[in-house]
Amino acid sequence: MGNRSVSYKILLLAILVVLFTISYSLAADREQIPNGILEVAYRQLTDGKLSESVHNITLSCYDGKCSMTTLTLNQCFDFPDGKSFYPKIERTSTAEGNLVVNMIKKGIIDVEEKFSSSTFKYRFTHKTQSNPSLSKSVGAHTILWFDDLTAFSGAVIKQSDILNKVISWQLVPLKGQTAIIKPACDINLKGVLAD
Repeated sequence: MGNRSVSYKILLLAILVVLFTISYSLAADREQIPNGILEVAYRQLTDGKLSESVHNITLSCYDGKCSMTTLTLNQCFDFPDGKSFYPKIERTSTAEGNLVVNMIKKGIIDVEEKFSSSTFKYRFTHKTQSNPSLSKSVGAHTILWFDDLTAFSGAVIKQSDILNKVISWQLVPLKGQTAIIKPACDINLKGVLAD
């Protein structure tokens, strides 16, 4: 009986080693989110009309931890001194739980931002480059880095209490490596109280 017990233990240990090796190999083959920054500006498309407002988003990822910053410009409102816009900045992150970043396959990342009444969904298509020396110099474990952004798409779903229904709109990226946008109104910034 003692030899049979030892044989089962050896067999069980061998199976565990094989399973561990297979799972480690599969985990190593799985694509990791690259390090670095992807940036794009977009307008909102609602009922066939592009918004005047422009939203510049910057996705930053390092060793699987990501954050997204959105700068909103050209969202004009009527103020006492005339029509103007106030630049607005919002930030989400995987650490705070309001940003989810998933690697769909090499070169394609899906991103989801969650706010109280709306959900933003983005898809980034990008090139990557391997840069072990850069990773080593900044202390990153992942050696893959974002390179050029080649495509972008997105959409927003929002629960509108004013309209009492769910609304949505598409996000349309600006074209070209750089895009020049002329303000549709003045910029409203904060200063100090005048004497």
